[in-house]
Amino acid sequence: MAAEQQDIQVLSQLINDEHGKYRVRVGERVHYITIAGDVFDEDTMCRPYLLIPQLPNLPPGAWTTMNIARDAAGSLVSTISTDPLPKVKALWHARHVDVLSLPQTRRFRSGVHEVQWTQDSVDVPGGAAVAAVAKIACFSWDIARIERETQAYSVLADLEPPIAPRFLGHITENGRPMGLLLEKVDGEPAGSADLAACEAVMGKLHDAGLVHGDPNRYNFVVDRRPGGGIRLVDFEFASNFDEETARAELLSLPAELSEETGRGGTVERPE
Repeated sequence: MAAEQQDIQVLSQLINDEHGKYRVRVGERVHYITIAGDVFDEDTMCRPYLLIPQLPNLPPGAWTTMNIARDAAGSLVSTISTDPLPKVKALWHARHVDVLSLPQTRRFRSGVHEVQWTQDSVDVPGGAAVAAVAKIACFSWDIARIERETQAYSVLADLEPPIAPRFLGHITENGRPMGLLLEKVDGEPAGSADLAACEAVMGKLHDAGLVHGDPNRYNFVVDRRPGGGIRLVDFEFASNFDEETARAELLSLPAELSEETGRGGTVERPE
């Protein structure tokens, strides 16, 4: 039986002149749909509430992708595939969390959200929901950055005191690893007055065998409460330690911390 419209939700979309790509929830599964650019008008392609009623029947089952086009007569034609999608391979944490179990409360940027995470364990007594940060690969080309960040956290997980948010687990979609769940750390972006502290935490990262790759001021989260410190975030461009790159990273900090254009920042938006 095909899915009812009320059971369909567009989770992510990317549209250009050639096609629209959509990550779509159908019931308790997620599928990926590509629509040729000449199938619908621009408004329909860009607005899920207009698009969903125009979609062909979405069959049940474990299909992964659907391509939608028009034939020579102008009729909609669709093809589906069950080919497996790319996945994160650098799995090192015991906990796996289904992406659909994480209600989103705030959007930081594409693929990065504050979520409510419920974990019935000693970590969260009584199964209370806590705020966490979910970072996912919305589309296949995002897997590489999630892979890099996952590998970086495997290196940083045992550092004490911590220099990054706590890694809470791998995020899965239909059982496929495609994201990471992180502790939400509170604070504000670093500024010029924090140079010495930022150099120190960056030095610890280098000592652990990594370079960050994007040391902008928004990737240093400063907790100014008593006993607080600095955490590094966003390891999407992290790589293995290289002395020349590490030196350049440290030398860039004075300019990065005095930057006022907002480069590297995020626009928080309620869901």
